[in-house]
Amino acid sequence: MVAGAFAAVAVAVPTGLTGAVAPPVAVAHDSVINSKPEDGGTVAEFPREIVLEFSGIPKPNFNTVAVSNADTREVLFSVEPILDQQFVHVDVPADIDPGPGNYLVGFQITSSDGHATRGGVTFSVAVKPEDVTTDGEFHDNTPASGDSSGPSLGLVVGCIAIVGILAAVVFLYVKRK
Repeated sequence: MVAGAFAAVAVAVPTGLTGAVAPPVAVAHDSVINSKPEDGGTVAEFPREIVLEFSGIPKPNFNTVAVSNADTREVLFSVEPILDQQFVHVDVPADIDPGPGNYLVGFQITSSDGHATRGGVTFSVAVKPEDVTTDGEFHDNTPASGDSSGPSLGLVVGCIAIVGILAAVVFLYVKRK
């Protein structure tokens, strides 16, 4: 009996101390809870507006949204979004209409907890019936745009990371004053 009690105490004390000295569990940063176009969804035409709804209200500093072709990784555009409570709005530039394909909406926002949060949602633009010939093959009828080589996804993510680091440095500098 004494040996069993000793064993219980030998397990309970270190376990309790571990909980007392362990760092607190981090609260999750804001995440996308809804989007337009829907994450993973398919739309008939490339959207003129993209809306991301977050679980919290993003802070108004250092927010960026970039849209890229998920297959080629070509960045179509990158902008600072419009914030409206927990909604992040992006007006698609008038000259952007890439046609059918798979797209990634990547973002970096300053979460309601003040931390930089990165992520993305995807959507597809469906092939239009007039773009499919009688042989069943897809033919892209959009005019060629010349040089299609744009910055790689890695370059965009790197730029967003640099912005995040700069935001953290500014935040710490302001906090210390």
